[in-house]
Amino acid sequence: DQSQPGNCNVPHRKALRKIGVAMLTHTSIILAILGLLLLIYIIRLVSSKRLLLSYSLLWVFLAVIITLCALFPTPIYWLADEIGIALPSNFIFIIGIICLLVICLSLSVIASKQTAYSKTLVQEVALLRKEVDAIKAEQQNIR
Repeated sequence: DQSQPGNCNVPHRKALRKIGVAMLTHTSIILAILGLLLLIYIIRLVSSKRLLLSYSLLWVFLAVIITLCALFPTPIYWLADEIGIALPSNFIFIIGIICLLVICLSLSVIASKQTAYSKTLVQEVALLRKEVDAIKAEQQNIR
């Protein structure tokens, strides 16, 4: 059946693909430049120690994917067809949302670890203060 949304033999899909490929030239160049600028910015943040290398890996991966997809858009069309998504732009939005969800999840894990670490530090500081106060009280009793 040629009326299936994922079927590449539907005439309007071929027309959209031809229009999309013709229009992607200018858009691809802009996207590739933006991906490279993002990559350069991430590298500068890491080199200036404003971003830890371990936290930058996900962003580096995202910048590389953006650049590669801009330079080689054919796999996006193929994957969209294989999955059965009508338009490659919809596929890109789905992938973008998934990437943002992964970044949000990783940031939530980091925030959770930092909260637990902060709680431990506060407890240790409280115990140390108690010990210091006890030592000070003991020294005052000796005098």
